[in-house]
Amino acid sequence: MSEPVQRFVIETALFLLGLLVSFGLPWMVWRWMRSRQPSTTPLPIVDDGDGGKVIPLIATFCGVRGLTWIGLASNNLNPRLVITPNGITYRVMGLRTRSWADIEYVDVRSLGATVNLDFAFHGSPFTFDANVGSITLAARTLALLPANVALTDRARTILSSTG
Repeated sequence: MSEPVQRFVIETALFLLGLLVSFGLPWMVWRWMRSRQPSTTPLPIVDDGDGGKVIPLIATFCGVRGLTWIGLASNNLNPRLVITPNGITYRVMGLRTRSWADIEYVDVRSLGATVNLDFAFHGSPFTFDANVGSITLAARTLALLPANVALTDRARTILSSTG
């Protein structure tokens, strides 16, 4: 190939790459985010037979307080969150139980199709996050919590707007 032909091919490729980055990439990100909107038809909350309510989840995470979207561990194979009269039972790596007195606050964070319930514990730098995938399911889950569990402003807004 002669030098002018090589130059034409390279300049054309760079021009097309520039178009992709300028227009195509933002459009693809917008389409991806839009296609991943939270579901409006969540799975039902079911009884576990022992007085608890099993919340259907997409995934669970162990996070670090203050680093909102960074998880140290995750579970999307068999995530679990059960609201019991005494507290919560959850699974990220192993099954754990926390009493209502252990929970400092509950927050709701969402981005795209991710709607996380964020449980922060007294005296712990770690959080438990449960991706419920729906604002409606987040509100239904928050409604199951006792009144003495502190909710953030976002959580209270979601609870009052859909409850």
